[in-house]
Amino acid sequence: MPTSIPLSIQTTYRDLLDRHARRPMPEIEGSVSLVRNGGHDYWVVRRRIGARVKETRVGPDNEETRIRAEQLREENEAVRNWAREAGMFVAQLRAARMPTPTTGTGKLINALARVGFFRAGGVLAGTHAYGLYALELGVRAEDALALTEDVDIAASPTVRVISESRRSLVTDLEGVGLTPVAGPGEAHPLRWQTEDGVVLDVLTPKRRGGDIAVRHDGLGVWAQALSYLDYSLQNPLDAVALYREGVPVRIPAPERFAVHKLIVAAIRSGTHRAKTEKDLSQAAWLIEALVEARPFELAEAVENARRRGPKWRRAIDASLARRADVAEMIDGL
Repeated sequence: MPTSIPLSIQTTYRDLLDRHARRPMPEIEGSVSLVRNGGHDYWVVRRRIGARVKETRVGPDNEETRIRAEQLREENEAVRNWAREAGMFVAQLRAARMPTPTTGTGKLINALARVGFFRAGGVLAGTHAYGLYALELGVRAEDALALTEDVDIAASPTVRVISESRRSLVTDLEGVGLTPVAGPGEAHPLRWQTEDGVVLDVLTPKRRGGDIAVRHDGLGVWAQALSYLDYSLQNPLDAVALYREGVPVRIPAPERFAVHKLIVAAIRSGTHRAKTEKDLSQAAWLIEALVEARPFELAEAVENARRRGPKWRRAIDASLARRADVAEMIDGL
């Protein structure tokens, strides 16, 4: 039986979620200051991004600009106060040994949040989504299933972050220094690596009969297309990754993540079969927690997947045949 997280820790996380929902949003984020350039005084806002500083000009030094600069200073002071409070909650959760990304991984997830990937409907997937279910469900994850460095993100074809000023998701991530990682025979890179060595995998649902590598026009990059992924992207949840003052992300609903793991465990082939036991272990832990906390949601997720066709049912049944304990829990719903 999964071990419950103390109620005080669960409450701290809920408070952190609530604070992120009410985060102050300044017009321009950063430090407001007066600078001299070419013999003239200007008000600017500076924000440090990794090793560089981004400077945004507010306007020449006059009464109108000074009023605006003061408003920006007050807005950014509110953000700093908010960040101190949110950071205290994150520190408490980290001290309680809640799943925490490494510095390099946290920087990447934070950069994705800053460019609006999660606000646009993108989802944090893979191990880092799995790690956040401990806080979502109030039970401790198994220590053996630790977070990895790599970051998986998934986006349906409708997700869009590029604009007239933004050419691509990866070229506009601030402070992480992404470079493409092309596999053998790949015409287009599907993976990217940060200067800290963290690998970013971009995933999208595979259309019937479609290619396994597709151009995602809304992200401006090529993505790996996966079968069954669309199922886990429906009805995602808001969550906060425990980096700095917290990073607001979206993750798949835990019941859909669990069922999706049952499916992919059965269809893995070749070298990917090594991940089958990890898939089944993650599904088992989640299902055991969901049977207690959210049995109706889990039952609906299983039924929804089974209704999608014989391939779906065969994949689920194949995994349940390997894990009699999981099959018994689902049968008892």
